[in-house]
Amino acid sequence: MKIEKIRIIPKLEIKNEFLIKGVRFEGLRKIGNPVDFANKYFKDGADQINIIDIVASLYNRDNLYEIVNKITEQVFIPVCVGGGIKSIEHIKALLECGADRVIVNSEALRNIKFIDQIVQTFGSQFLTVSIEAKKIGNDYYCMMDHGRENSNKTLSDWIKQLNKYNVGEIIINSIDNDGIENGFDFELLNIVSNEEFNCPKVINGGAGNFNHFINVLEKYDIDGFSIATALHFNKFSIKELKEFLISKKVNINPL
Repeated sequence: MKIEKIRIIPKLEIKNEFLIKGVRFEGLRKIGNPVDFANKYFKDGADQINIIDIVASLYNRDNLYEIVNKITEQVFIPVCVGGGIKSIEHIKALLECGADRVIVNSEALRNIKFIDQIVQTFGSQFLTVSIEAKKIGNDYYCMMDHGRENSNKTLSDWIKQLNKYNVGEIIINSIDNDGIENGFDFELLNIVSNEEFNCPKVINGGAGNFNHFINVLEKYDIDGFSIATALHFNKFSIKELKEFLISKKVNINPL
């Protein structure tokens, strides 16, 4: 087990004004009001909340600002926001709404210099890079636009590129395991473990029970877990998960 504290991070995917969830980034279902869920997770002991606008439409951008503003009025832990961020102006607007950090994926894959622009303007502590990894053939590729388009960059190559930049955090999402609750993607984690990271790394996709977390922590150097389906559908609470991890001597932030 590692020395740094493991973080538990609910992931809220937003479409229009609704919290939604799918399986393998498809078959999206409306879950409820994202503000209510964020407040619930904050009170239950979350260490951070990640909000992703999965349609990232400019027509809905003002609505996302409103959601972020409402959440940050009630939630006093780091709130990180992403989805369709393509400019410094987008980032400024989100930070003005109360976001503590922004999450980028597609635009960074299309133009890696965007990462430099963000870091030079705001500092690396404001930047998280999200990776949407999908197995295609015998390798994992980094997808864009909520898994709809292949960047043609392999996971390993992209991690190596990111390590040349001053990134604050990296989140690795398994599209193949997203929403299925059968455990984390160990084949993907094997690739991740063979790469060096210059920043904290968080994994997402597959959590369904407490043992899934222990199975990862026994084998891999991970800084946090991002969770959606299991929390949204009350398979367990953050409080229950933390109590279990504490009982297993995992170093996490106390309740």
